[in-house]
Amino acid sequence: MIQLFGLSESASLLMLAWLLPLVGALVLWTFGPWLRAFGAWVGTLMTAGSCVAICMLIPTAMSLHGGRASAGLLFSLVTWLPGMELGLWLDRLSLLWALVITGVGALIHLYSIGYLAGDRAIARFFSYLNLFIFAMLTLVLSDNFIGLLIGWGLVGLASFLLIGYWFDRPSAVLASQKAFIINVVGDIGIMVAVFLLFTHLGTVSYLETFARVPSLDPTTLFLICLALFVGCAAKSAQVPLHTWLPDAMEGPTPVSALIHAATMVTAGVYLIARCAPLWDASLAARELVGVIGALTALTGAILGIGQWDIKRILAYSTMSQIGYMILGVGVGAYSAGVFHFLMHAFFKAALFLTAGLIIHALADEQDVRRMGGLGRRLPFPAVAMTLGTLAICGIFPFSGFFSKDAILYGVLSQGHRYLYGIALVTAGITAYYMFRMLFMVFAGSYRGDVAPEDVGITPLVALPGHHHAEESSHDAHHVHQHAHHQHHAPAWLMQLPVALLLVPTVFAGFLAVGGDASLWARYVAPLFHTPIAATESIPLGETTSSILVLLCSLVGIGTAYLRYATPDAQRFAITRLKYESMLMPAALREAFWFDAMIDRAIVRPTRWLGDVIDRWVEPVVIGGMVHEAAFSARWLGHLFRSLQTGFVRAYAFLLACGLAIWAAYYATLGGVR
Repeated sequence: MIQLFGLSESASLLMLAWLLPLVGALVLWTFGPWLRAFGAWVGTLMTAGSCVAICMLIPTAMSLHGGRASAGLLFSLVTWLPGMELGLWLDRLSLLWALVITGVGALIHLYSIGYLAGDRAIARFFSYLNLFIFAMLTLVLSDNFIGLLIGWGLVGLASFLLIGYWFDRPSAVLASQKAFIINVVGDIGIMVAVFLLFTHLGTVSYLETFARVPSLDPTTLFLICLALFVGCAAKSAQVPLHTWLPDAMEGPTPVSALIHAATMVTAGVYLIARCAPLWDASLAARELVGVIGALTALTGAILGIGQWDIKRILAYSTMSQIGYMILGVGVGAYSAGVFHFLMHAFFKAALFLTAGLIIHALADEQDVRRMGGLGRRLPFPAVAMTLGTLAICGIFPFSGFFSKDAILYGVLSQGHRYLYGIALVTAGITAYYMFRMLFMVFAGSYRGDVAPEDVGITPLVALPGHHHAEESSHDAHHVHQHAHHQHHAPAWLMQLPVALLLVPTVFAGFLAVGGDASLWARYVAPLFHTPIAATESIPLGETTSSILVLLCSLVGIGTAYLRYATPDAQRFAITRLKYESMLMPAALREAFWFDAMIDRAIVRPTRWLGDVIDRWVEPVVIGGMVHEAAFSARWLGHLFRSLQTGFVRAYAFLLACGLAIWAAYYATLGGVR
């Protein structure tokens, strides 16, 4: 029996699950130089131990009694101020996220042991990973908005450290700074929401806030939801705060899998699902969230067409899939949106980790134009990438089919026909660019510089003539400066996590089979109210909608096959890809100029304001005020010192003058009365 700080066994297990990654981060940060490679196993075991503790709490979290506002385990840690008690809350929703964070996180830790074997600072990397796991657990296990905000900020800090792990690469440093700054914008949104909630309700507790929602006027409620959604949009890469996500691919591939596929980018989905009572009471806020989610899904899919870097393709697909989730929870289809989060965590983590296997085999090559014909030389990555691609494209019977179909039908059943149309088109585009990537990597003949007989061996240094295309996120000197190519770790360390993730990628979707009687429906039933049905009739049945979505995906796959996988397409692949790259529309090359617009609208004016303050306000105004204050004090000191003559008659004269002024003042005041 485990008991900590006098708590019950269940509360002690929750504390242990929460604190183990923090202990791992502190130990690795302090003793990392001595632990070296063994530190990687310490970090992995800490995360695995947290996962075991969470699994032991499943019966407790399932014991709900009284609807979505009750939990199996809720206890206070500390009382900060009246109405601000910081505590932990484990219910079915936080349990789901905690299992993904620790379970998928443990697999990615294991993968990282092989991926970064031989790296000179591997213990530091695992300390960052453990810090990130702790931050995410803080975010999802908190029982109030203050704890949420603390976790929100810590997640941004941990992602900054992980993206910029290879700090000797300027591109990685700039990407980490960009991610941190945009995420701080989201932090400010959460802070504004917390201020509004405490001002109008006097509490930041989830349960108390949800119980008092009817007392909020519609305008205040909309502003609270809007401020919360700013945080969601920044963390979950929604338009227009999405530009940090593709640049974040500068970090190591395990970072991309953990942060930008399975956990951090879904924090916005968790927040909206957690605060469902707020959004249910503000239909205007729900409409806004649904529109932004649909636009993000479409924008990410379109931008994925213009990418050649394998990790950036997956990054934009992440952006698009998170858009689907936000669309689902935004229109009130909470169950579908959360289910897609779960399925996406499995297949997208598998896709990113498989991309890491390919990148390793090709000596850090990431440009798909320089791949091809790898299906025969890399059979396991070929199978894994194919299964993950089928899942993300929503092909039956893979997991993504069930979750994506649930979102689209949920959108349609709520009367949002135009959003349904956008999501339908997005499904076809997703199938096109994902299968384009699949065909370019594994079909046809090899187009790269690494000798075909060396593919899969992972040479110690880049082979002669090997270079990266301009879109590649790795600098050529990376191979020489980082020793993770010189590893002798067994292959299973990287292949086993991928294989385990493929199991739910293929089969987890069947949790939703059976409608309201399915395991998934019964699991989420206590969490969310049944969405308000649309007033108008639904134009399509659920089966018809599923067939329509599947047909759109098949059209996308067929188009990709005709353009990239037919014998003629493969015969002229090198020449064709060269001209296709040159003729790429400027809008796709520049990612719709979002970065340029942010630069002109925010960065340049801010820099100009900073220059004005630096050149004029600080030295002239602020410096002048300080100078004048010092001059005035010195002048007054000289004045009063000159009056200190030491003569009694002079002091008597000053007293007489003072009395005269006092008498004149009160005489004048009396005359006025």
